[in-house]
Order: sequence, then structure tokens, then C-alpha cells
Amino acid sequence: MRITTFVSLLGVAALAAVAGCVKDIDQPALAGPSTFAHSIVMVADRDTLLQNGVDFTDIRITSLSPNGTSENVQLRAQIYVDGVPNDFGTLSTKTPITPATIRYTAPPAAPATAAQVPTTVTIGVTLASSGDFRGETTRTVDVNLQPVGIIIPANPNLSPGFTLTPSAPKVMDVVTFDATTTTNNGTACANNCTYTWDFGDGTTGSGSIATHQFRTIGNFNVSLTVADLRGATARLTKLVPVAPGTPPTVPAFTVSPNPPPTNVDIFFNASSATAAPGRTIVSYSWEFGDGGSASGPIVSHKFAGPGSFTVTLTVTDDAGSKTQTTQPLTVGGTTAEPTAEFTPSKNALTVTVNASASKPSTGASIVNYKIDYGDGNFENATGPIQSHTYAVAGTYTILLEITDSNGKKASITHPITVP
Repeated sequence: MRITTFVSLLGVAALAAVAGCVKDIDQPALAGPSTFAHSIVMVADRDTLLQNGVDFTDIRITSLSPNGTSENVQLRAQIYVDGVPNDFGTLSTKTPITPATIRYTAPPAAPATAAQVPTTVTIGVTLASSGDFRGETTRTVDVNLQPVGIIIPANPNLSPGFTLTPSAPKVMDVVTFDATTTTNNGTACANNCTYTWDFGDGTTGSGSIATHQFRTIGNFNVSLTVADLRGATARLTKLVPVAPGTPPTVPAFTVSPNPPPTNVDIFFNASSATAAPGRTIVSYSWEFGDGGSASGPIVSHKFAGPGSFTVTLTVTDDAGSKTQTTQPLTVGGTTAEPTAEFTPSKNALTVTVNASASKPSTGASIVNYKIDYGDGNFENATGPIQSHTYAVAGTYTILLEITDSNGKKASITHPITVP
């Protein structure tokens, strides 16, 4: 070890007093170069790095002589971890000469299996004037290495909060989530925070105000995560019950013909059903009680035989809300065929045809009366009583043909003599 000795003039005078009169005693030279004779300054432009193998900091080193001027001195640079020399990272040079800038580059990330904890490394420089470092004082600067993906400590003053409108949502309601009540250190966080939403149904959102539609009934844990400008986060979770929506309104459906016969098309009409405000009907499902089914607002069905049946209609809207209604239906026997009948009366050359005795098939109505008067004249009418005047006297054959709403026809003829 080098021993650096300082002897002051006052000390020399004291020696002289003890030893006797001593003249012209000079102050001895320093035994060797002393670190204390140099003012070495180290400044790092960054004191925190990511431990990713590429992050770096530049360290500027200057040395001032006792009279305050910059000087060129040779140094030895070394990396220390917990006070022990360790090449944990790299230095651009280990033998700088002041003034100098050396670069420290962080080591690669630790293996995934290793502990991910921050590490402090120390960069030290020692005067190398004499080639012997053991008696010199080391100047140091610390650099903090943060593992990649390090979790920043929580901010205890960050307080997330949110409200929802409507407060008791139903399926497919547009729900507004408002996080503007979030505070940091008692002050509204506003744009100084970022906001991330997890709605608990597999969907997410962002922003201090977000909207969402729940598409199913149930209880959902809605979570808000806020992050401050440092990246510290806080989380708030609320249970949000989602109720069924308002179901469609379904009046009694109509049946035509009614009473319904067998083996003919019976029409069922549910077009009077209406959805709740903001909703639309998306399906009509029919079950006729005899194993048959259909879909749509207006459908038809044939019953193969007579009997009592329960017809079930289920109406569903776009929110999945359903309304189900049932109606009993008695289906008659074999359908009666239509019959045509009329009674003629005359006044001179004018004949009146009264077909009121004609009957349609079961469950139907007569929609057309076609009358051929036998003199080349005929007409189609919707009423059962019609008149015609012949041009000349004589005997004529009158033909009546009726058509009912089932599309079935019947006809009959009667002779008549005028006048």
C-alpha cells in the first residue's frame, strides 16, 4: 500500500524547536500522486435503465487540478455489483483519460425462470497515475437496472370510480359507463389517467366514458382499470345485474276460416304483435298441436282430421325477449261442398234471379255469382239477387255458378218462359 505523507511548515518548525536550531529545512515532496490532489467529477445522463441488453447511459468524467484547471489524468473504470467487481453489462472503455465520456450498456434480460428484481450497479473510476490502485480512492456513480416488464408500485392515492346509466340495465339496453369520478390524490384524474374496461361478458372498452350492450341475461363483473402518468394502476369491480328486456305484446291471433274444417288451408295471422320501444320482432314460431309447425307472422296449416288442438305462438324480439300465447282450436269434420241454388221470378220480359239459398263449402263464403241468362247475356256479381230484361218473349235456360273463398265452385240451371 502506498502511504502518502503530508508535512506542513508548522510541523517542521515544531521539529526544529525540539531538536535544536535547524535552518533552511524545506517541505518534503509528496511521497506519490494522491487522489485527494485531484477533483474527479462523474455525471451520468441517465440513472435508470431497462435490463434489455441495449439500454445505455453516458457517463462524463472530468478532473480538476488543485488550482481548478481541467487536467488529463488516466483512470481505471470498473463495474461493481454489491461492492464486488462484476462485468454485469459493458463499458465502452475501462481506461479513460479525462476529460472523457464512457458508455455503460445494460446486460441482457434475465432468463424467464430467474427472479425479476431491480438491480443497482456501481460504475467506479480510480486514478491510475502510478499504476498502483490499492491506495487510491474510487469515485462512483450508481445506475438502477429495471427488469423488462417490471411492475410499477401501486399509487395509493389513485382511486377509480364509475357510474352506469341506466343503473338497472336490461338486455340490449345501451349502457353508458362514466369513470369521470376517478381521482388521483383527491383531484379528478381526467386526462391524466387512462381507462380500460372489462365488461365481464368477454368484451372490453376504453376511455373515461364508454358504452356497451349486454346481449344476455345474467350478472356481470364490470371492471375499470385506471393508470396514472407513471403507469401505476388501480382497479374497481362492480357486479352489474342485467334483467330480461320488455317482451313483445301479442294480442290473440286470428284464424280463417273459423270454425276451421279439415283438409283445407287454415290461415293464422299474428301481424298485430308489437315489440317494446327500441326493439324489433325477429321471429314468429307456431306449433299447431298436431305435430305441425311454421314460422312467420302469417302462416297456413291443414289439419288432417277433426279434433281439439292447442295452437301455440312464440314471438321473439332482437333482445331475445319472448312472449308466448296459446289458443284452443276445434277443427270440424269433412268439409261440406258448396251448393248453388236460385229462385227465378218474372214480370213481363224482366226476370229476377235470387240465389240467396246457395251455400259455400264449410268455413268459406261466396265471393262470386256468375249468371248466364240463356240469351247470350251473362254477368258476374258479388250479391245473390240480380235482374235481367229479355228482348223478346220465349223460353230460356238460366245458369248460376257460384265460387267460394276456398276456391270451390257449384252450379245449377233452371228453365224460364217469358212473358
